[in-house]
Amino acid sequence: MPEDAHKFSKRRIVWTVLALVVLFSLWYAFRPEKLFVNKTVAESPPAALGQLTPLYTGSFHSAARDTSGRATVYQHPNGSRVLTLSNFSTAHEPVLNVILLDGSSIANNQNFTPGTNGRDIGEIKSSQPEQSYTLPADVDIDRFNIVAIYSAGLHAVFGTAKLDAF
Repeated sequence: MPEDAHKFSKRRIVWTVLALVVLFSLWYAFRPEKLFVNKTVAESPPAALGQLTPLYTGSFHSAARDTSGRATVYQHPNGSRVLTLSNFSTAHEPVLNVILLDGSSIANNQNFTPGTNGRDIGEIKSSQPEQSYTLPADVDIDRFNIVAIYSAGLHAVFGTAKLDAF
């Protein structure tokens, strides 16, 4: 092998290693998977939890994505209600909504529209562990008794929890 070819191959190896180090450094500094930021929200349970009456509860079951935790509806002494997600975990998506589904008209499927057989409660504040949502006064939990984690962008229900009387 000529000496120039040997120098060329050493130079190529050095530049290749240097390029890989630079590419890895850039990837580490600007990781694309960090675009879907996973903020941790650890809301404390509603103040005066001892004064709240638990009405309904249910455990999440995975559907389109891994989802786990517990959904519980509490009632304040003044009659207002709050939905609390505890030990909650689901897939990282930019926008997920908490929706109450009419359990009498659908069978845990993805064919629902908020307002008719579903009530949109709000966006997920994070994909983890404790969060609370104030329920509108006109929501009938006996009818809207399935909590669904829904991605409108994917038209997918990530997980559901059937609420049963406490």
